[in-house]
Amino acid sequence: MHMLTTYEKLFCEALDTTIPALSGIDATFREKGLEAAEGQLADYVRASLRTEDYFTVPYHDRENVWCDPADSELAAAEKILSGEFRSCGFPHKFPDTASVDWECNPTPNQYAEWTWQLSRHHEWRCLGYCYRHTGDEKYTKAFVDLMMSWCEQATCPADAPFYATKCWRTIEAGIRMTLSWHYAFYAFIHSPLMTDHVITTFIRSICDHGYRLRHFGSGGGNWRAMEMAGLAHIAMLYPFLRETPEWGKRAFSVLEAELDNQIYADGFQFELSTNDHDVVIVNYHRVFATARAMGYPVPEGLAKKLLRLFELDIHVTCPDGRYPDLNDGSRSSLAYWCGIGLNYFPDHPAIRWFATEGREGQPPAYTSVALPYSGLAFMRTGWEWDDLWCFMDAGDFGRGHQHEDKLNILLSAYGKNLLPDAGNYAYDDSPMRRFVLDTRSHNCALVDDMGQNRRGRYSWRNEPLDGYAGMKWSFSPAVDTVEGVYDQGYGPEFLPVTHGRKLILFKEGLGGSQPFAVVVDRFTATDGETHTFTPSYQLGFEPYTDDGNAFTADHGDGVTFTIVASVPHTVVMGQTEPIFIGWRKRYDNAAAVNEAIPAPCVRYPLTGTAARLVTVLCPRKEGGKSVASVTASRDPSDTTLTLTFTDGTVMALRETDYPCYEDGVDKLCI
Repeated sequence: MHMLTTYEKLFCEALDTTIPALSGIDATFREKGLEAAEGQLADYVRASLRTEDYFTVPYHDRENVWCDPADSELAAAEKILSGEFRSCGFPHKFPDTASVDWECNPTPNQYAEWTWQLSRHHEWRCLGYCYRHTGDEKYTKAFVDLMMSWCEQATCPADAPFYATKCWRTIEAGIRMTLSWHYAFYAFIHSPLMTDHVITTFIRSICDHGYRLRHFGSGGGNWRAMEMAGLAHIAMLYPFLRETPEWGKRAFSVLEAELDNQIYADGFQFELSTNDHDVVIVNYHRVFATARAMGYPVPEGLAKKLLRLFELDIHVTCPDGRYPDLNDGSRSSLAYWCGIGLNYFPDHPAIRWFATEGREGQPPAYTSVALPYSGLAFMRTGWEWDDLWCFMDAGDFGRGHQHEDKLNILLSAYGKNLLPDAGNYAYDDSPMRRFVLDTRSHNCALVDDMGQNRRGRYSWRNEPLDGYAGMKWSFSPAVDTVEGVYDQGYGPEFLPVTHGRKLILFKEGLGGSQPFAVVVDRFTATDGETHTFTPSYQLGFEPYTDDGNAFTADHGDGVTFTIVASVPHTVVMGQTEPIFIGWRKRYDNAAAVNEAIPAPCVRYPLTGTAARLVTVLCPRKEGGKSVASVTASRDPSDTTLTLTFTDGTVMALRETDYPCYEDGVDKLCI
């Protein structure tokens, strides 16, 4: 078994021999041999591990779809015992727990994440949990099989980059050092099957993990939080290793610095992904929970820096209490995350209100929120489930997990997700993955059927995240307005077309109507050439009607969503040629699979060197008055438009009556 931490290095260098029980262990190894040294170490570890303290840390929720979500821990463990493993939702059967090939890839499309995430070892934690609750040694045997086979097959690289190797990517090393390995080891430590040699092998690998996380971390992003959380756990849980004081100092120093380096001045983690924002939160929370249990000192004020991350979650949340799935995001529950927040901010009225689902605390005093540094606007009529919520992206590309979706618009109302985001998809090279990342899957615009291409010239600059992103906005009790520009090119040739978008949200409606939004798009081809500009709206799976003027999706319970515009539209579903468009991901939690399903995409093509389009987005509840049609010229210099309502009322509007500002002229919240 080749490991970086050899037996000689472990017994003669890696252990803290100032501890009386470990004093002279180097001489024991040299003079009495390996077996005697393993016995001395194992005896000390069995006697010194503070298992009762450690198990006051909550048993965290599942993640990464490593088992069937419908299975209990015991049911999941039975499958593990039989050799059935699941990674990224895809199951595979090995002969038994002693025969796992840790570098295999059984997926049909050779999805690399399957192999990488198999080495997060969530199964080990499950086995430890079942052992703690049953005392059945079959779980210990399975753990020993798995741990020893992994250590045999997965050699820690001496100098490979953070992303290299199938078993030692630093994200996996950080995750397993935060969760699965320690829980299992502390659970099984007093089992008779945990021989001196097994314990020694485990400790050798812990040393390898410390070395890898300390010296070969990614250097940024949510990976950094996971890497340093893992290193911090090693320092807190294995204080008998000589290097753990330095590892702990390093981990907490980086964790504190990253809460400044990774967070925009308005509170959003710099990947601008709702999922990865909370990945940062949960890793800090796991560090704090373990530090609290083990009495490990944490830098003063570090936890307080999390406040703006929890407040950001509140800013973005939809009326149904879930996040929009921005940039590889997920529709997580705000109640869950605010429940974590109560550990640190028990007197925060809004955190308590969301954590208790309105039973305690108070909702925020504001409704709409502008995030001028990340360039995002979240507008709403209130905080109840049936209020209207609208989002527009007028900001940065972000640090990672980016989608080509600047000027994207999302909308929820009356308890329905009417205009959803594309969300996430498996990190593979499938047409659906490329679609989800592209402008085609978002409520933006294409030029000559090509999407935005910020990625083609992307280079992240490590600069303070306190500069305005260029978004303009104006909020009032009745009307919210947001404006942004995309001018970084379309397609592989970076077609030089500028797209300006203005969204006017009438939160109280007009003339007795229900609330609705007006979207004004302007296109200018700076090359003077003729192009086709196609604003598009990617809908969900709801049944719809299309009368040639209005597209209406029926969401049930008397709720409809109508899109009308100043030019004719087309609808495509499940198209693969000439471009892949008109799809949506269906994620089935029972099967835990990603699947592409045809879904309607409403498209508004305009041809020329410049053009204007006015579109009205009309949520409607139980037959209330709304906009039936819109009239506006295609002249980009024109600022007038006319709305006709379902009761026959005609109303003329001017865009200039709804100005936007930057640089804090208007309040960030209303």
